[in-house]
Amino acid sequence: MRSLLALLLVAAFTGLIVAQEAEKPIELSEDAKAALEQFDKDADGKLSEAELPERGRKLYMRYDTDKDGFLSGAELNQAAKAAAELKGAAEKRGKGKVAGAMKEKYEVDEASGWYLQAAHDYHKATNGEALYIMKDGKLLFEAYDNDYSKEREHQLASGTKSYSGIIAACAVEDGLISWDELVCETITEWKDDPKRSKITVRMLLSLCAGLPPEQDALQGPATENKYAYAISLKCKHEPGTKFEYGPAQYFAWGEFMRRKLAASEKFKEMNLTGYFMHRIGDAIGIKQTWRTDAAGNPATPHGVYVVASEWAKFGEFVRLGGKVGDRQLLKTELMDECFKPSKCNPGYGLTWWLGGGDSDDADEGGAKDGKGRKADKAPDWLPADLVFAAGKGKQRLYVSRKLRLTIVRFADDKGSFDNNDFLSWLLRGKAA
Repeated sequence: MRSLLALLLVAAFTGLIVAQEAEKPIELSEDAKAALEQFDKDADGKLSEAELPERGRKLYMRYDTDKDGFLSGAELNQAAKAAAELKGAAEKRGKGKVAGAMKEKYEVDEASGWYLQAAHDYHKATNGEALYIMKDGKLLFEAYDNDYSKEREHQLASGTKSYSGIIAACAVEDGLISWDELVCETITEWKDDPKRSKITVRMLLSLCAGLPPEQDALQGPATENKYAYAISLKCKHEPGTKFEYGPAQYFAWGEFMRRKLAASEKFKEMNLTGYFMHRIGDAIGIKQTWRTDAAGNPATPHGVYVVASEWAKFGEFVRLGGKVGDRQLLKTELMDECFKPSKCNPGYGLTWWLGGGDSDDADEGGAKDGKGRKADKAPDWLPADLVFAAGKGKQRLYVSRKLRLTIVRFADDKGSFDNNDFLSWLLRGKAA
């Protein structure tokens, strides 16, 4: 009897150990953790089909083996691994195609000292559509490829974001705002929130205010008033601690500026785009289309459509430190606040990317733009003052005062283009 009891106790104890091991959570891979960081809106440690972006849902949900509508543990590990492998394969194919399109040797353009044909070949091989290269304010090279036309306006996607930094600098100069003022003093709905009450203008513009990205809700037509939606969001992170790319923070900035302008005697009749044209746009002579949401709010993260030569006018204004001819439209030191690295991401300032490295170009697709940025380790041949606006599809506006350079690039590319390679072909006639 005693032996039987002992055997039962051993069996029970063994069963307890097995049950505990079975309940032990599966360790997530780095890819799975990244997927949770990007898509897990309710922070429950798993992904539902609704949380995933439309273009990735079918791939991910193939791995929902228990058909409960969620990906977690081993399922999430497998799904994230498959997504990473597909992305890596696509990038490898793209780079192989590009390598085959480039010549072994290029001749330098004697007038500029740059390798213009090399830059164009690389641009064209990476699905480039328009290339507009200026030095010292003079057009050196212009090309339109892959069935694109000179007169056609191109969507800048997230390239639009860089307007907001310059607009903010104007608003500081006009006494409308200050860089580090609390946004809740204007968006008063945030005052009693323990996190949102800490958000400053600088945090919104450097993408470290802590609001969730909300790409699906804010980049399609379903949400009519995107400003109202953005300011209704609760913080995902403690403000000022984490960089996270996405449209919500810029739409919240748009509502902040809408209220600031409305409360101003001088600018109360203007919206954000009207204020930009009044302060800068009319003087530089830029013509562009700035689209709005259904409520009439300018789409601050991604609304501008423009031709290459017109976007170059904005780039030249930045390169010249806020001047047009002999007129100083904006103090250089206020503009240059946009080009200081943020505390949360050394590769990003206030709405502008900084230095070398590359970005994943998030916008409508919801990718994490800036993941793995290494602006603090830019190559020594690249000037430290290089800044650029970047948009989905590899839209680019490069500016360097040291090189006296302004470049516009339009494209429809998903991964073959690399900033450093393009700039290296231009400046050195070879890959980075």
